Amino acid sequence: MYPAVKLPEREPGFDEDLQAFVEKYIAIWQASAADPPALTATYTVAEQQSSELETGSLTDSMDKEFRNYPGGKKQQSAWRERVFATLREFGKTSFRVPDSHFDIIFSPEYFQSSREFVHKARGFDPKMGNEALAQALRNVWVMNCLQMFLGGRPSLTPSIFAYSMLYPYTDNHLDRPELSIKSKEIACRRLGLRLSGEVLAPRDKQEAAVFRLIEMIEGEFPRDAFPGVHSSLLAIHTGQVQSLSQQHPLEIPDEQRLLRISIAKGGSSVLADGWLVAGALAREEADFFFGYGVMLQLLDDLQDLPEDRAAGHWTLFTRTAWTKQVESLTNRLWNFMHAVLNSMNCFTSPRCLEIRDLIRRSSTMLMLRAIAECDELFSSEYLQHMERISPLRFAYLKRQRKEITARFREAWPAVARRRKLQSVFDLLG
Repeated sequence: MYPAVKLPEREPGFDEDLQAFVEKYIAIWQASAADPPALTATYTVAEQQSSELETGSLTDSMDKEFRNYPGGKKQQSAWRERVFATLREFGKTSFRVPDSHFDIIFSPEYFQSSREFVHKARGFDPKMGNEALAQALRNVWVMNCLQMFLGGRPSLTPSIFAYSMLYPYTDNHLDRPELSIKSKEIACRRLGLRLSGEVLAPRDKQEAAVFRLIEMIEGEFPRDAFPGVHSSLLAIHTGQVQSLSQQHPLEIPDEQRLLRISIAKGGSSVLADGWLVAGALAREEADFFFGYGVMLQLLDDLQDLPEDRAAGHWTLFTRTAWTKQVESLTNRLWNFMHAVLNSMNCFTSPRCLEIRDLIRRSSTMLMLRAIAECDELFSSEYLQHMERISPLRFAYLKRQRKEITARFREAWPAVARRRKLQSVFDLLG
């Protein structure tokens, strides 16, 4: 194992379930077909061209709104309402998105949770970069989603804040190429000890911040009363440590080992989300959350394929791109994703089914965009097949992303200076 870290022990019952989940989702992955997905709901070229014209108009409209971001609180609130209404109408007409999906993502609770998180994160670490803040906020959204699965409403709890902030402080820290193996080993060992409940004096500001975040979780979920919560944190820590073996660019890992590492890390991450949301989970709830985490991990690996290849990091997708079999792996991910979402037997309320469909739709678009961004790795026949599922043609998807990025970089300095904004997150209010 890399680095050479002795991993703390978890609760025996938790560990048994965790290993069962790993084996279950390995089996589901291996049983997922590598054939291209069947085409059900498709778009004609004429429909795609029409959607592209509407998307272009929306981009122009949002660019204008952005440049005219108002100064007063009431005007800013009206500005957000207007932007949300425009996006809702566009999604309905151009992307066939049901109104109920917008009722979820534009709900006051979801918005308030996001806004509270940004303000609290800025207070915790004023120097935190926008990329790290965005990564942490994405985890807040996942945990808000799990709150709704479990019958609650989106809100920012101390543990949701702390766990989401731990990502940029731990996972990203260990990914730093300039950090020595010895430093990573020490950091992993000390984090494991702290997660096990040992009281340690922090060695530096980085570790002090990590320990403060762990204390927030301990404050909401005391160790004696919530052992499963703390076992889940140790499980994701183990997954992070094991995933460091993927950072050897000259050592091609065994495919089965890569699969096991990816499943254990991804599943444990969202499993911890669930424990930290609820304090306790039924086994079937934990099972689905683990599978959902695996799905998100593999989807992230597809999205990050260009960056991971450039950095020399091994994932199932970088390894398969090297062997020229990325199409089969992408098909398998597609079928695995649908298998996981269709297995959601413990969450059957109308609200949960709406959330599942929203996840399916957004995951599909993320996959299609990732394929478009890596089009040089796919055959023209495959691209033509998958493009029929997309409301926008792949060439437009690539061009649109670059255009939006360029427009933002051109407009942002003046808007930020005029309204005294630190980052785009300040638009949340």
